[in-house]
Amino acid sequence: MKKNILTLIFVLSAIFTINAQEVSKSNKIGWFITPEIGAMFLEEHVGNSVGASFGMKLWKNRLKIGINAYGRSGPINPKTFTIEAYNGQIYKGSSTLTLRADYGTIGLMIAPTFKVKNIEIDVPISYGMGGGGFYLVGDDRNTPDGARVSEWENKLMNGEDAASGSWLEFGVRGFFPTKIKGIQVGAGVHYSMVQGWKTYYDPSGEFYNNKFRASLFVNFGSYGD
Repeated sequence: MKKNILTLIFVLSAIFTINAQEVSKSNKIGWFITPEIGAMFLEEHVGNSVGASFGMKLWKNRLKIGINAYGRSGPINPKTFTIEAYNGQIYKGSSTLTLRADYGTIGLMIAPTFKVKNIEIDVPISYGMGGGGFYLVGDDRNTPDGARVSEWENKLMNGEDAASGSWLEFGVRGFFPTKIKGIQVGAGVHYSMVQGWKTYYDPSGEFYNNKFRASLFVNFGSYGD
């Protein structure tokens, strides 16, 4: 999965760099970088996420094309989950595992854009890869035999501690102007789906599938008018 993500980032970054060279040649092309923080509305809790989208604005800001990525890591999501180890295995005197979850997405984004008075609205549609899993926390990461903790996680969860799958997300975002030209603040709501992602903790694959999330962001970019 990491190799595929790195390849995707390299290819998309190359495309963006080549096309960005045309920005100075045409007043119909602009650029944007939009870092965000988010809240993922999962079944038992609200998860935190951080991410960003970046790319180009085309046709006088009527369309954005770029890359969208976000993720949730254990350090910003202290929620823990418990499950029995596969086949009754014992780890440090117990068959009950305490886990945290991490997750990340990356993909292509296309976003039709329009304005209502001075507020910019876009409809981002993203498609790519989503992946993550569940991992041991705290002292449980110090394995009893000195082996890598990932080896124990695989063993205790039958090789299904993590997985990846195809990711599709739709959203609506509002961008509000600030006193500084080229900087906007905004918020969005998104509906995310991930197919083919299932783990030992969640064999149904529904942990992140068909879920809403909200985002708050700052947008930096040219107007491209």
